[in-house]
Amino acid sequence: MVKCRLKERADNKYTYEYIPEGDFSKDAGIIIVDTAAESVWVEKVSEDDYECHTTADELNNMRNAINEMRAENGEPPLTEEEFPTAIKGSMWHYYANHAIKKLCDLFNSGEVPTECIAAWY
Repeated sequence: MVKCRLKERADNKYTYEYIPEGDFSKDAGIIIVDTAAESVWVEKVSEDDYECHTTADELNNMRNAINEMRAENGEPPLTEEEFPTAIKGSMWHYYANHAIKKLCDLFNSGEVPTECIAAWY
């Protein structure tokens, strides 16, 4: 679970704190949402967040597995545009990624949250 709260708004930029596990005794991370540029990024990683890594092979194996399931369902395979063949791995921050997804979902639905919680299991 990760909590987010709006810290500052300046024109089309929204600055959110994100707090892993809702533990306000720890140093919060910072996520910026820029609606004009349609971009979101982590400005500062939370003290309790950590990096996750996926290799290019793992991403391509996932793409192949999805395409196998699509074939079983009679659907066409994903195009290169929908899910490009990976040539390098990726890295992300575990809690920040969940916070960004939640914020993007809310902004895309027309909401500008002052607070939100993302929970998963």
